[in-house]
Amino acid sequence: MTDVWLDVDGVHLEGVTWDDVAGRLRFVDIPRGRVFDAGPEGDVHWVDLPAPVTAVHMTTDPGTLLIADGDGMALTSGGVVTERLAAPLADRPEIRMNDGNVDPAGRYLAGSMAYAFTTGAAALYRLDTDRTLHTVLTDVTCSNGIDWSPDGARCYYVDTPTRRIDVFDADMTGRRTFADTSDQPGMPDGLTVDAEGGVWVAFWGGGRVVRYWEGAPDVVIELPVTQVTSCAFGGPGLDQLYISTSTEELSPAQLRDQPAAGAIFRAQPGHRGRPANRFVI
Repeated sequence: MTDVWLDVDGVHLEGVTWDDVAGRLRFVDIPRGRVFDAGPEGDVHWVDLPAPVTAVHMTTDPGTLLIADGDGMALTSGGVVTERLAAPLADRPEIRMNDGNVDPAGRYLAGSMAYAFTTGAAALYRLDTDRTLHTVLTDVTCSNGIDWSPDGARCYYVDTPTRRIDVFDADMTGRRTFADTSDQPGMPDGLTVDAEGGVWVAFWGGGRVVRYWEGAPDVVIELPVTQVTSCAFGGPGLDQLYISTSTEELSPAQLRDQPAAGAIFRAQPGHRGRPANRFVI
């Protein structure tokens, strides 16, 4: 069963991630620059940072968060940006950062996208713990979900317009297709990997989250809204799947038909996740 868990009147909610130390769900509303944290009973707090803020992740300091934004990556604490870590897009107003995640070594991998979805204009970056920035992939169009297998040996990645989930070896070489999603409605967006190695993908425009096992659809969670953006396991037992949604690209008629668009949904899919990795600072 999938229900609206939290209605925050979101415009474009993204990047759900569970903070197992604080016991709270963290996520962003990209165009507002709003960074949320919410408890399992739905109590919610937020801070507003300079928009856009495209992703939020935990660090090894419980009081400090890592964000991706219009310029690159930064640390934030107490509702302010405290340290700029990298700014590869500072002079590129036509492009912004998008989704990201922390790898098993505590490094941050995050990609970009052009506002006009210009083919090949984006990239995937890796921010190391010594603050050096490396370009991992070029010729990307809309860098989206990224996560690792439970043993850390494989990295799953979505460049949305390809309609594929690709997989890399741990050193980000050996790129190959893990799953062709073109038989699903919508396009692949954010993703998370569960404790067994199943890959859960949110489908933008498709109104669903799909679990892929060995490259084939295994579980489908249908939602009453079309613009599904990301998913992550959370809760005390890491057995609840939190799903973010958006109102972007919906017509007035579609918004009337989808009153829950821009909310966080919660499902109990019968699988468990893993604690999120933390960026090492």
